[in-house]
Amino acid sequence: MRGELSRFVVDCEGSEDEKIWELALNNNDTDEENQRSIAMEECGENVIAPVESFGIIGNNINNNGKMVNITEILRKGFLMNWIASDCTTCEDSGGHCGFNSSTFHFRCFCPDMPHSRSCKPGFNEKDIELFLKNNGNLAPKRYKYSDIKKMTKSFSESLGKGGYGSVYKGKVSDDGRLVAVKMLNESKGNGDEFMNEVASISRTSHINVVTLLGFCFEGSKRALIYEFMPNGSLEKFIQNKTSSSVGVVLGSEKLFQIALGIARGLEYLHQGCNMRILHFDIKPHNILLDMDFNPKISDFGLAKLCPNRSSIVSMLVARGTIGYIAPEVFSRNFGEVSHKSDVYSYGMVILEIAGATKNIDPKEVDRSSEVYFPQYIYRQLELEAENGRGNIEDEDEGQFSMKKLIIVGLWCVQTDPKDRPSMKKVLEMLEGNLEVLQVPPKSYISSPQRFAPSFSTSESI
Repeated sequence: MRGELSRFVVDCEGSEDEKIWELALNNNDTDEENQRSIAMEECGENVIAPVESFGIIGNNINNNGKMVNITEILRKGFLMNWIASDCTTCEDSGGHCGFNSSTFHFRCFCPDMPHSRSCKPGFNEKDIELFLKNNGNLAPKRYKYSDIKKMTKSFSESLGKGGYGSVYKGKVSDDGRLVAVKMLNESKGNGDEFMNEVASISRTSHINVVTLLGFCFEGSKRALIYEFMPNGSLEKFIQNKTSSSVGVVLGSEKLFQIALGIARGLEYLHQGCNMRILHFDIKPHNILLDMDFNPKISDFGLAKLCPNRSSIVSMLVARGTIGYIAPEVFSRNFGEVSHKSDVYSYGMVILEIAGATKNIDPKEVDRSSEVYFPQYIYRQLELEAENGRGNIEDEDEGQFSMKKLIIVGLWCVQTDPKDRPSMKKVLEMLEGNLEVLQVPPKSYISSPQRFAPSFSTSESI
């Protein structure tokens, strides 16, 4: 150690060949700052600990002019003051910044327990690596953001936009396959909902559930890569005001087959997976149609995974889209939230499909009267029976199928979850004879009206 540094030495330990010197220098003193630079050149490795000033530390005198034993201060401990890089994130989430006393890693101390960065749960790089490792061959491919820009030609062809972000058409360079790239808004949550969707879909394999081909999670950039669905969503085919712009009008039988396919996909999620998946956002906008108009359930951002084949789930806030949310999701007074909540949403979808064939717009029904849409449909059934137009032998195949959808749909939207059928039972009713189906009792409690400008958009709560 050079002579000019000796007056700053607090302690020295180690062997003759390798010594560890502990120096105390005042950062506010220009001369001592120069000496610190010399010390850093002298030593092979340096560790600097910022300490709140005790005065003129080099001369061992504090602010009161009294002699200070630096070694004693180090032995007893002292106050350190610095700014941690993650502190703002931690404090913004309601936590207090600190360090793990064993590992000396940053910790955000929260009301429940210490977290690595924030009191808000979120995914980091280690979480993603663990997810990929745990899912093995089932895990979708992870892409870099540069790959996403390349496959979408810098997001040149938009397929649609919603509250979550935008969807773009793309092509995978490896095999030339067309894909739909769903880019989430950068401000969209902390990654939980995104990775929830990745985890949910990666567990599925069914003709009526969309296939997730890959994902991107790079900082604030998040994307999902799906198989491309050339016919878009079901929504545009059952809204009469836009059907002419689509160029294709689906007949009653095709719409019935679509309803049947959705039921099969939903029954698979509830019963066919190793872990039951509750979707919680079944609506026409989230039903995609392939080249042959086979329906595929998409958008698993709000889904819940239920281990051990359980079904009853806890939910702190309502989730879903207005007009399709089951009553119990809004208020536990109606029952427990379970797979029957998906059944309710499915019921609203197939009633909407049936209504489209009769030029009935649920949005207009809700706006123009105090009548809840399913009650309006129920009343139409009663009027047909009163006017003698409800005989099965007088109906063609299309009317036959739509009447079946109406009856099954009314069963699905019963207020009490226990009165709704399971999706397995729904399939049995749809594939069975209309003659044996009984019209369910009226359900007098209504779900919140579709007061939004477009009743089937991505406005989730």
